[in-house]
Amino acid sequence: MSGLKGLVVCPQPRAADAGAAVLREGGNAFDAALAAAFCQMLQDPFMCGLGGMGTLQFFEAAGGRHGMIDFHARAGAGVTPAMWAADSQGRSEISGYALFDDHRAELGYQAIMTPGTVAGLAHLHATFCTRDWADLLQPAIRMAREGVTVTPFFRDFLSRKPQPGLPDGLSRVSTTPACAALYLRPDGRLHEVGETLRHPEMAATLERLARHGAADFYSGGIAARIAEDFAAQGAFVTAADLAGYRVRESAPVIGSYRGHRIASNPPPGSGAVLIAMLNILENFDLSATHPGSARHYDLVARAMAAAHEDREAMLADPEFHDVPVEEMISKDRAARWAAKIREGWMPGGGVAAPPSCTTHLSVWDAAGNCVSLTHTLGTGAGVVTPGLGFNWNNAMKLFDMRPGRPNSMAPGKARTTGMVPTLVFKDDRPWMIVGAPGGSVIISAVLTTIVNAIDFGMSAVEAVSFPRIHCEAGPVFCEARVQADVVQALRELGHEVRHSPLSYDPGMSRAHAILLRDGVPTGGADPRGGGGVAYAW
Repeated sequence: MSGLKGLVVCPQPRAADAGAAVLREGGNAFDAALAAAFCQMLQDPFMCGLGGMGTLQFFEAAGGRHGMIDFHARAGAGVTPAMWAADSQGRSEISGYALFDDHRAELGYQAIMTPGTVAGLAHLHATFCTRDWADLLQPAIRMAREGVTVTPFFRDFLSRKPQPGLPDGLSRVSTTPACAALYLRPDGRLHEVGETLRHPEMAATLERLARHGAADFYSGGIAARIAEDFAAQGAFVTAADLAGYRVRESAPVIGSYRGHRIASNPPPGSGAVLIAMLNILENFDLSATHPGSARHYDLVARAMAAAHEDREAMLADPEFHDVPVEEMISKDRAARWAAKIREGWMPGGGVAAPPSCTTHLSVWDAAGNCVSLTHTLGTGAGVVTPGLGFNWNNAMKLFDMRPGRPNSMAPGKARTTGMVPTLVFKDDRPWMIVGAPGGSVIISAVLTTIVNAIDFGMSAVEAVSFPRIHCEAGPVFCEARVQADVVQALRELGHEVRHSPLSYDPGMSRAHAILLRDGVPTGGADPRGGGGVAYAW
């Protein structure tokens, strides 16, 4: 595409526009990603924010530098390994959210972990960006001042029926008065689609960050306000936790699939799980199946479930627990799983409904720079520190409440996550930039997008839009567009199937991809909720 400067794909069209404007004005992919990420915090304030965490993969074309910037949330100093074990009601089968009668891991100050988003984006800026930090925050500041429109996805997230054992959206928003003041009408009702929400306190916080830099969030004036609020409300995160937070930069986990190199994130992220699924599927000729057939979905479902078994047993924060990554992604292990599948192995477990949370951003520029960025609040703790105007994460819910397990909680520890910001290479050149939001369903969305493009030759739009399934705990969750005869065939094969009434079910996660097939960039934004593709000419 002659004259194309770059491309931004994410769930929020106005955030994609902001990133494309930066590219149009001469910024690179890293500049565009930073500006768009801050705008996502205004557009989807329960999916991501200043109080959140995330992980990003970068590829710098000029020097060939390629790696991960991980800014996971970390448990506060007040956490002890067994403190909630006796009260735990187990975990949801999808994404493994901790369940309690009082929702303590979901809502309130004790659900919060030390946030990493501001530090992670600042690290990206210091390493790769060409534009001034303050300039790149200006689009989000304007958005906060002028207001954002309530979208159908934002409204649906707060009004839809929750998973069993989890709080509904109105309860979440009402957890603290400061949160209710931001997201409820004066009569206590949720705002309707099309209404405008203005965030002057968030604007002021962003303006302070623009002037003083990210250090203010961790050891300056903003940090002092956070620490004061947290101490007064019994949070586990302390001033020392904020001041001591650091970003991790590392190499991606590398695998291969049918002649393509797959690069994804290291533990506690789920890149190794994604690669394990692809390894298993590589033992079967998917191109000989019809896309959308029972044989196609049967193989994908079993590969998903098999890799999730290894995820449950092996994945953890590698700073606290040895994670056998090489074993998880080995072709030999995949061959053993494939043999079990041929012998009739089937997933088994409980019943749940997929969640949707988190957000993603894929960016490419004409120089060949690439960013795959996934960041999140979990689903938001319903906590807003008075005067600061942003939501806090509820990352505690993703720990295993049982002590002595790989993903058990400990001070300073990161919990496991389904985030998998991924780059696919062909002939040592970027071929696809892809990622998704949505708990552990992220892995399924990214897997199927890659398979759709490689095995079935789909375009970016087709790859992210094709009828999707998810399987990890036993049932195979299918969108309504999966044909009824295919669902019946899956049941006859022995699967328990949950056939959604929704044709484009937002709970299936929303994959966002840039495909560079034959060097021509095209964007695919998932239609399951929002979806923005913005080209910069």
